[in-house]
Amino acid sequence: MDIITNRLLRQAVPLFNVFASVVLVLALGSLLSLGKDVLIPLAVALLLSFALTPVASFLQRAGTGRGPAVVLSILMAVAMLAVVTFVVYWQVAELAAQLPAHKDVVRQKLQGLAGSLGESGPFSRAGQVIGELITDISQLADGAAKNGPSPVVIRPEAASGIKVALDALGHLLHPLTVTFAVLLLTAFMLGQREDIRNRLIKLAGTDDLQQTTAALDDAGGRLGKLLLTQLMVNAAFGTVVGLGLWWIGVPSPFLWGILAGIFRFVPYIGAIIGAIAPMLVAFAFDPGWNSLIYTAAMFIVLDVIVGHVIEPMLYGHSTGLSPLAVIISATLWAFLWGPVGLVLSTPLTICLVVIGRYIPRLQFLSTLLGDRSPLEPHEVLYQRMLAGDPREATEQARLFLQQRSLATYYDEVALAAIRRAHIDIVRGNVEGERLTRLLDSGRAIIASLQAEARSGSLLRTGSSETDDALDRFHDDAAAQIRLQKGDLPSDWQGSNPVVILYGDHPLDEAPARMLAQVMGRYGLKAYLSSMRGCAGDAPQSEVDGVRLVFLSFVEPLSTLHLRAASIGVRRKLNGARVALCLWQQAETPMIETLRRQLRVDGLVTTNVEALKFIQRMVAGAGKP
Repeated sequence: MDIITNRLLRQAVPLFNVFASVVLVLALGSLLSLGKDVLIPLAVALLLSFALTPVASFLQRAGTGRGPAVVLSILMAVAMLAVVTFVVYWQVAELAAQLPAHKDVVRQKLQGLAGSLGESGPFSRAGQVIGELITDISQLADGAAKNGPSPVVIRPEAASGIKVALDALGHLLHPLTVTFAVLLLTAFMLGQREDIRNRLIKLAGTDDLQQTTAALDDAGGRLGKLLLTQLMVNAAFGTVVGLGLWWIGVPSPFLWGILAGIFRFVPYIGAIIGAIAPMLVAFAFDPGWNSLIYTAAMFIVLDVIVGHVIEPMLYGHSTGLSPLAVIISATLWAFLWGPVGLVLSTPLTICLVVIGRYIPRLQFLSTLLGDRSPLEPHEVLYQRMLAGDPREATEQARLFLQQRSLATYYDEVALAAIRRAHIDIVRGNVEGERLTRLLDSGRAIIASLQAEARSGSLLRTGSSETDDALDRFHDDAAAQIRLQKGDLPSDWQGSNPVVILYGDHPLDEAPARMLAQVMGRYGLKAYLSSMRGCAGDAPQSEVDGVRLVFLSFVEPLSTLHLRAASIGVRRKLNGARVALCLWQQAETPMIETLRRQLRVDGLVTTNVEALKFIQRMVAGAGKP
């Protein structure tokens, strides 16, 4: 193969990958759509087995054998299904018997609505249209049969009793067969769950048993918790809806309660779908408007309480799906499998997220659908700084500071972002206008957090990025700081007991300002300046009372450069201790080597270490 052909093939590889991905997605979608008659019962049985596993395990722990525990669990599910089916049939029959008697109420309400809309205003045309539709419907219902010719009715030959029975049996046979298949598969999965787990581990490979076991345990625990909690919450929601509609006086209230509980398995829009039918019935059966208003108000209040109070407390992050993923998955599964796919969309998508989390080749599923932030906390901050949008970064920091300390945020998030920026600057990827925007955004974020500390205002909303940062970072190190403003010695309460001098690198100023701001939270005042700004002779008023000098560098030029800076500071500030702030992730042997070579009193790499150094100095513990 010649060089040109080889180069063209390498250039075509991304196109081939995209084409193969599209073909794979289309093939998978076709398989799911064409095989839904087999896959839907299998998916329902799988999810039902997850929901019944806690029940079967509880019965086994109570002393029941595996077989009886599985049978009792299945019987409980069948009994619940039978009760729900009976209630639905009874309520539908009752509603069908009452509905014809209320057609005049519907007509009068529509006429009144058309009259109120047609008087004046922007809805007058809508009122005219409603009035015309009512007139046409009335004429078709009442006058068309009298004035027009008699319709010709072709009656088929009466079927025999055996044929009618066979037709009815044919209509019932399919759902009964599917139900039996689902229950049989569920019983098998419950009874053989350990065997199925072992077979899945063997198929996935036994090279990494820990990873495979973690994936299966995560999927089982997450799905089991989700389904069991959803079942209880939605059953309670349906019960309350049924009782509320019964109190309001809406016909067939328990039918609408059952449907509302079932539709609540559909995320976000389930409560709205479940409210449409009872609101229409309330509109048709009540001559006034009170039933409709009460019904709408009840659904709104219940959905707000359940969706924004109860479910967040019970679910937390158990689903592991982002809101956008929930909407997309609901649309996709509804397109493939219809209403059943809409109800099963969330549990099925959770399975995909868990698979993507533990299988490297499918990690894009977890990235696209999961609720975890796709970027590290410091990457989010750095990206916002590069984009020149400090507002979003400041909001994320404020949310973080509601539950963590400022020192933790600066050490774990901000300093990591600065180190990332330093690497890009060294490589020449950030320069010119982009570098200016980066530095300006950093100053704006630090200044905003300083103002936030003074005002004490806090936001009350959350985000996936903030939740991810809170899960990762804790105040274990910052909690060990015991500095109190009132406990500081008199020589540490002057106008500038601490001086922070930063280097000439563009990034040296930001960590120095962070350190000064953190010390301000503990009542320590700091004088901040660049090394170049303090090159001359400082006034005696600024020299007196200095107890500690921090030399702040993201990356110093050399050891000789640091030693010269330390010696120069000692000459100007007699009696003051000198510590080096090297804002890099350095290993302990390297830190000890630098401390011996530079002969400084301390070397710190984080804000918490700087605070601990000051704490030891204040306590009179001598040199660290």
